[in-house]
Amino acid sequence: MNEYRGRVSAGFDYVLVLEWLRTDDKPTGTDLHAFLPSIGVASELRICQSWEDVGRALSDAAATVDTKGVPAVHLETHGSNPWDSNPEDIALGPRRDSGWNEFGPLLAPLNVRAGFRLLFVSAACWGSGIMAAINGGEHPAPFCCAVGFRTKVDEMAVRDSMRELYRSLKRGATVNDSVDSAQRELVAGQKLQLEIAVEIAVKILRVTYYKPEALRRTTVGPLRRRRRARRVWETWFPIYLRDLDPAYRFEIAIPE
Repeated sequence: MNEYRGRVSAGFDYVLVLEWLRTDDKPTGTDLHAFLPSIGVASELRICQSWEDVGRALSDAAATVDTKGVPAVHLETHGSNPWDSNPEDIALGPRRDSGWNEFGPLLAPLNVRAGFRLLFVSAACWGSGIMAAINGGEHPAPFCCAVGFRTKVDEMAVRDSMRELYRSLKRGATVNDSVDSAQRELVAGQKLQLEIAVEIAVKILRVTYYKPEALRRTTVGPLRRRRRARRVWETWFPIYLRDLDPAYRFEIAIPE
């Protein structure tokens, strides 16, 4: 079987902290922004009061990559459980009026400008819901790697784990090892996880185009099915990426 075994490369020059909270919340994004310079990590804070503010901050970051460098996008907000909700109830933000999938068109241009190295850190309950931002092949992959909670978390857990995440990254540890280090700051029942866009894409294509259940629902032959899958893959990950990293080859998504 062609399995994903590569290590895609994520990197950043500063942290773009998006604080999108209620007025009565503790300003955890502001606190993180104040902390990061103490460990030698550059930071920019954007206080967001709406989904439009979030979009403007990401658009500004994409437009200034040449002058400011590549950001790690760090989102402090609220989220609902995407594994225990009806699709229409899976949402984020202070009023839960936006969906994780809506991040796709906003993050994709920034990931492209970042050379497909964008790290997204989702400091929200159920923040791993950011996986939905990859969508179905309508735009390039929205990130290289994403770090998010798979559980509910409280303010103290967010603060301690996120500080350790960036301390570890600053020390030169891999994203995977840094997530493990941040996980140790959490209590039992709280889970932080690394999500990799290539791995998510492989799972989506295999479920959509190659699993027996999918095959029973279609009359499309294997060659046409493979062409469709390739078109989706090459929208997520343009062809030139495979020359830079074998992890982006379409063939890794095809089961033997």
